[in-house]
Amino acid sequence: MKLFLKAFILIAGIFICFAFPSEMEAKQVFKDVPTNHYAYDAIKWAYDFNIVNGYANGTFRPNQPVTEQQFASILVGYFDLEPVTEALEKFTPNEIPSDGNYNTLAAYGVPLNGYFQNTIRGSAVKRGTVAQAIAYVADGQTTLNKAIQFLLDHDISNGQNPKYEQINVQRFFGASNNLTRAQLVSLFYKMQSKNFFYRSQIAEGSYADIGAHPLYKRANEARNMLDRSLQSGRNWAPAANKPKKTWDGEYTYFYTYGKGDLDSRGRVLTISKSTKENFNVTYYTFDGWSSGTIEGTATLISDTKARMSKTAEGERCVIEFERGLNDTIKTTEFYCEAGRERGTDYNGNLTLEK
Repeated sequence: MKLFLKAFILIAGIFICFAFPSEMEAKQVFKDVPTNHYAYDAIKWAYDFNIVNGYANGTFRPNQPVTEQQFASILVGYFDLEPVTEALEKFTPNEIPSDGNYNTLAAYGVPLNGYFQNTIRGSAVKRGTVAQAIAYVADGQTTLNKAIQFLLDHDISNGQNPKYEQINVQRFFGASNNLTRAQLVSLFYKMQSKNFFYRSQIAEGSYADIGAHPLYKRANEARNMLDRSLQSGRNWAPAANKPKKTWDGEYTYFYTYGKGDLDSRGRVLTISKSTKENFNVTYYTFDGWSSGTIEGTATLISDTKARMSKTAEGERCVIEFERGLNDTIKTTEFYCEAGRERGTDYNGNLTLEK
């Protein structure tokens, strides 16, 4: 059942979240949007109602591309989509302001690309992606061609390549082209003028059934709904996206070659605070009376190899660490006399203490 939402005047504040870089101190005519510009009325409408602002130099930059997360913000607000408490995991785990919007859009099953990658969210959104997302929420359309036809039939958006009219609806519409600031404002200007403030039954049903499937599965299904020509990035699969095994731990080697208390040699390698770039090293070695300790930072040169080139005190010390099978690390010393007595260097395997 379709739900009638807020009237146009009430949604004006929603569009403020479509963050354009800087506000103008006073309302004025944008010097790069002449009165004969195709989007002049829409831009003036959006500016008069404080929906968008221009740049400090008096321009609007109507041809600047819109990012997917900017579009997502307007989409959530325009259709008054309900927030959710479940949060998506991402390939880029750092939190950004658009996270809440994408969690909500996943719950409604809205076709977009950027659910799991911040870089995609910040990239220019394609006209076809916008068409599919809007037509899905407003009219329950699940294919690109039907989504475009919905916008064309209701004169919400127009084609860009007349020679393909009646031949190829996607090329006619310019589905693979970026959406500009002027085009986006024009689109929502026409949406409100035709009273499209409804949510489709399929979108409502997806949200109503929110507990049936994990949010990442809904996001995967939504991404898969996008036409193949528009898809970018990859889906989330928990089993395949578990964090890689950490380097952290204490690795040891001990060998006794006599009966005396000092007739033994040993190595204790402690690795801590490992990241994708480096880890901290404390390396204690002894052989009879001789011993020494080295501390420093090793930099990863691959998923299984890292190298330390100097100690924490800045002295030259080159040691390579290679992670092997069965929780072992092979150390190879190329040059490292700092902090050690003679005879305490070691090339070989150490085993993780559990």
